[in-house]
Amino acid sequence: MNTMYFLALTIGAVLCAGLFAWKLRRAGLKAAAAWIALPLSCVLGLVMARVAYFALEFRDMYVKHDGLAGLLSGNPQEFSIIGGCLGVILAVLLTAKLTHQRALPLLDAFAPSGALMVAIARACEGLIDPMKMVGLGAWVDNEALHFFPLAVEVEWMGTFYAVFMLEAALALLCALAAFLLSRKGGFKPGRVFLHTMTFLALPQIFCEQILGDCMAWGFVKIEQLLCALIVFGVILNACIRMRKLSAYVPAVLCLLCAAVLIWMEFTLDNKLLFGIEIPTVGCYAIMVAAICCMGALEQWAYRKLNKAE
Repeated sequence: MNTMYFLALTIGAVLCAGLFAWKLRRAGLKAAAAWIALPLSCVLGLVMARVAYFALEFRDMYVKHDGLAGLLSGNPQEFSIIGGCLGVILAVLLTAKLTHQRALPLLDAFAPSGALMVAIARACEGLIDPMKMVGLGAWVDNEALHFFPLAVEVEWMGTFYAVFMLEAALALLCALAAFLLSRKGGFKPGRVFLHTMTFLALPQIFCEQILGDCMAWGFVKIEQLLCALIVFGVILNACIRMRKLSAYVPAVLCLLCAAVLIWMEFTLDNKLLFGIEIPTVGCYAIMVAAICCMGALEQWAYRKLNKAE
């Protein structure tokens, strides 16, 4: 089953490279760069996904026990999607260097393809051996909900929510948004790429919350934290570029939204702050509202930057 998983990822990567080549041609750039980026992305994406998992989870006793030999593991559970994305971005930057093109326009052209590849990678998780499957949520006790794509049955264990399909659907919407942004035009180089990073990171903050098994330091979910930092970094970038104190309001408000997310995290973990007890559904609703506010703040920050420029 893992062979089918990696084969499906490879086919998806080729399709995304084709979309990348088309976007490059439409932008007046060298379309051949897409086919140079393809093998580089496959290699660097896999390597960085494995290295990131190893580095971030080194405190885990199983990772420590395996030592450096653990880097050679092919277990799908032991790869970091954010590390993989970083590897692919590095591959695109290296491709820009090799083809003597500017990096930012290349990243903008790549953004829809990159988001689509994330969607494909998430959907392909359904091909993994159920005993090693990633992207599962809580156990489903209502038999009326025991159907795919809502849930997946794991032999001897029961039926669980297929969170990976929600992640795939949200990433697909991000790919569509990135495609429409790139067609709209009128953006400074690199802006479409930055917006796409935000589009991908925001929903993942929530998805990490409902996953049954994820990379974590205690109760701190690692990739949830990294996604929040990505969004904050993108907003902070706009604030810094405006070069005035009042421009930092979106960044400060983003930190307040992050504080709300942390509050809900404590509440869900039965560690009440301010003595306020909130039902689970209420916590999730507040988290989604805070995440939507972070997205609105990112758009506000860049509208202000566009006017300032």
